[in-house]
Amino acid sequence: MVRRCLVPVPLLLAAACGTGVEEVSDVVLARHVHTDLYDAYPGIPSPAGDRVVFADYAADARSLSVYDVATGAGRVVTRRPAGRSRVTWSPDGSRVVYVDRWSESHGVWTLDPATGQESRIVDPGNARIDYPRLLPDGTVTALRHVDAGTTWVAFAPGTDLATVLTGDAEGWAAPVRSPDGRSVAYLRVAGRRGALAVTEIATGETRTLAADLRLGWDTRVEWSSTGGALYLAAAGVDDPLFAGWRVPLDGAPPERLEYGGRDVLAVTPLADGRVALSVYHTRTAVGLVPVTGGEPTDVTTAGSTSAFLPSWRPDGGALGFITFSWRRVRMPIDFDLGFLELDPDGAPTGTVRTLLSEEHEDYGAAWSPDGRWLAFQGHMEQSDDIWLVRVGGSERPTRLTRFGPGADSGEPHWSPDGSALAFSSNGPPLEGNPGSVYTIAVDPDTGAAAAPVRVPLDGFRGSAMGARFSPDGERLAFYGRSREDGRVTVYTVPAAGGTPAAVITFANGEPYSAPEWSAGGASLFYSRNDGSGPFQVWRVDIATGATEQVTTGALGALQPSVSPDGGTLAVTMREAAIEVVALATGSIGADDGARGR
Repeated sequence: MVRRCLVPVPLLLAAACGTGVEEVSDVVLARHVHTDLYDAYPGIPSPAGDRVVFADYAADARSLSVYDVATGAGRVVTRRPAGRSRVTWSPDGSRVVYVDRWSESHGVWTLDPATGQESRIVDPGNARIDYPRLLPDGTVTALRHVDAGTTWVAFAPGTDLATVLTGDAEGWAAPVRSPDGRSVAYLRVAGRRGALAVTEIATGETRTLAADLRLGWDTRVEWSSTGGALYLAAAGVDDPLFAGWRVPLDGAPPERLEYGGRDVLAVTPLADGRVALSVYHTRTAVGLVPVTGGEPTDVTTAGSTSAFLPSWRPDGGALGFITFSWRRVRMPIDFDLGFLELDPDGAPTGTVRTLLSEEHEDYGAAWSPDGRWLAFQGHMEQSDDIWLVRVGGSERPTRLTRFGPGADSGEPHWSPDGSALAFSSNGPPLEGNPGSVYTIAVDPDTGAAAAPVRVPLDGFRGSAMGARFSPDGERLAFYGRSREDGRVTVYTVPAAGGTPAAVITFANGEPYSAPEWSAGGASLFYSRNDGSGPFQVWRVDIATGATEQVTTGALGALQPSVSPDGGTLAVTMREAAIEVVALATGSIGADDGARGR
């Protein structure tokens, strides 16, 4: 039983819950734990509501998982690497429909969810196809992008020849034909904002039903069964969350479909008159666990603030981490560095306090070994660079790198003697750099720094991510992602450069931090999962390659950081899941013209 607010509002402006809200029973059709750390895509139920499909990342390729609602069982049903996107169902629910974005296999594909058999049903040649829809007669509609512009087209069953339905569809997103075939609903998009519009196909007459909408990662629009209303997920001008919306075509005010104070990423009407919401659940916290293993203990949860990417103060008396309030509407533009004092037994004392708060992202609190300097990755001055600031001082941070717009740098790590920083970056982008390891020489007394030096990685052809010095300062550990199959490998390399030595390779790795050395340097901690479920921290013996799982727990763990005494791991505890919830019949007026019970 869930209490929620469903209030008519003009043009998708936020409204508070009023009185007279009744309790209704809803059904969770499926719950999927996402493997990707930042991007979570909505689950889409079949028309009958008996199955739910999710797109997710494994080995840098988007896989599809299908859940059976009756049993609750889900499984990855795709086998080949592909860039699957814009996932929908065929009208009869027998097939999943999507675009494969990869150039060698680009086109519209269908998937038999029972067998995993995939078939390309439209090969667009040199054109780019997006937002496909399979109609009951086998026709495929889609946006078609070529040098001359964007059109909304139809492909007859079994052909790759496009018939233009609308000649000028520039700026369109998520077009979908009405049940009677006479109109098309779509979003006109500029940046991250959009307007909901309906155009009569024969005459070109257009009506705008809502404007100034903030849109999510996977925009989509759906018609009600009779064509009297449209469904979508969006945020109004002042909304802190995405919500679902039912927008009548008769001019009546839109209805806001909220659910439990969570972001709603998609709204799907079902054949039986119910409506399903794809609801985003996420939280992060920093936890502590012995290096010998176990379930981490959360030490940072406080109110709506989340914490991730932990690091240790050199004396072991405090943890640093990134703090933020997670909302899909405002993505990571306000990260700060927080810290938490610990007692001699490792228990937190007091509350989370601010260590550093600059404009935009402050990322990766790295104390120098003597505790005098703090290095971090920041977005000040429209950069994505490494910065240095004196701890407790009044000076402004000093910018150590200048990679320029478009670069993407990782968090820095100090050498044991405090004379150098290591990090990874894909900048400068104009040099065709997919990701490299760098070091910067730093004077521990003055903070004066030399120019960054790219560490030679002889024979390495992938993308390098993260970099950490070994306890003796002689080697660096980093993640490398293959360009061929997306698999992640843990490497070590001499700090001055050389041929990287592969330690272990796995299918789905966590590339947002770096492998962590054990206190003695004989093993490395890293994060992975097996393509489903939460990440966990593992340990690999460098000499033998033997592995063991270190962390347990439903939330999972990643981004390990070893305490100065070598006995404790600080980890990011993270839940990232999508629940697809079918609202109770009649609770939202799923039939055109209804207004609740």
